[in-house]
Amino acid sequence: MTYRDPTPPAAMEAAIIERLREFTTAMDHYIDAHGGRHGLHRTDLNALGHVMEANRRGEDLGPGELASALNLSAPATSALLARLEGVGHVQRRHSATDRRRVSIEMTDEAMQVGRDVFAPIGGAIRDVIAGFTPEEREVVLRFLGEVVDRTNAAARQAPPDPAAR
Repeated sequence: MTYRDPTPPAAMEAAIIERLREFTTAMDHYIDAHGGRHGLHRTDLNALGHVMEANRRGEDLGPGELASALNLSAPATSALLARLEGVGHVQRRHSATDRRRVSIEMTDEAMQVGRDVFAPIGGAIRDVIAGFTPEEREVVLRFLGEVVDRTNAAARQAPPDPAAR
């Protein structure tokens, strides 16, 4: 017996895109609700995520790289870092490899807040992943990787913001 998908390809594509949009909105709501309990906004959590990822890779992340990753101006990034430093979530230090360079590091307190915010949703998503075969997981991983790559490429091709002039 051969399985045939009764959904026309265009309808399936539209359904997948809609579910991705719904996921993005659901994650925004989750981050607003859980981050808000700790006085953190979405940009704060995104910044901490970039700092954590750079630290995990053993790389220094400076204010300029963070500004670029978050698509923020230098003054907005400075204000963000001052706010995160003020509540004890990050520290600015001179880089171990280049003393002229400033590196941003997360504090232990920020790591705990990150666990508090993301452990519940991480566990829920792990439960979903457990319901898929290894082959299905490979397809999902490939799909999400390509979606992220294409989304990043499309963002880089966006015309300049006329208000930024």
